Amino acid sequence: MTALPVEAGPPVRFGVWLHPDAAVDRLVDAVVAAESAGFDEVWIADEGVARDPMVVLAAAAQRTSTVRLGVGITSPVLRHPGAVAATASTIAELSDGRFVLGWGVGGTESLDPFGLAYERPVALMRGALETARAVLGRRETAHYSPPPHGLPATTVPLFVGSRGERINRLASGLADGVFLSGFAASDLGPVVGWARSVRPIDVAIYQSVRFVTDTRGDPTSVGGGPGAIAEVLGGLAEAHAPASIGMALVDHSDPVEMVGWAAGVLDQLGR
Repeated sequence: MTALPVEAGPPVRFGVWLHPDAAVDRLVDAVVAAESAGFDEVWIADEGVARDPMVVLAAAAQRTSTVRLGVGITSPVLRHPGAVAATASTIAELSDGRFVLGWGVGGTESLDPFGLAYERPVALMRGALETARAVLGRRETAHYSPPPHGLPATTVPLFVGSRGERINRLASGLADGVFLSGFAASDLGPVVGWARSVRPIDVAIYQSVRFVTDTRGDPTSVGGGPGAIAEVLGGLAEAHAPASIGMALVDHSDPVEMVGWAAGVLDQLGR
């Protein structure tokens, strides 16, 4: 058994990340299964024209009571950040404050079907965070005036997912946390450093794992049995002391089955 390191302060959260390419009822069932297995959080990607993660997590909020529900990640190129913040506030209300909103500039899967692109990614991310904060806090800014029908002020943690130095440094100053995934484990050190360069925000590290498909040629994924994967995750937790450590389930198998396989890793970690 590979135990997670014991650190002073809050315990490390453990979670899974899912791609929204399964039927919506199976995705909701997977979130419920993750809570039942003892996971602390579930993140679902936003790929534009796949199943909508906001809808999935809103449905899951009604069937769960403890697991944290995160979108990891959505893009301000694809969705207006003010409207996204209103959706986030609504799901936070449904879930008694368990919702987390992850931002990123967006990738090819979400943007290419619409022919969308972006310039000045740091300015784009700064604007998204500032607009979302204004809507969530019901605050007047240069680009937002709260209307009478606007939602009441609420707290929703804002995370940023990026591989780049400048956006991670921006997140360190403006966000509540970073969602780090799609990295080779050996490349994480500098990125974690950038994310903690201004202030010590939460770091969520999600290692891509494959239980049934070959990892050869993919340096960002690890495979093998629960013991081998637990060893990698334990090492990442020890090296970087994240607030959250988890598995990005990238096999594209049935999500409930993948959560079951991931639960075996959780057992190996002594959870």
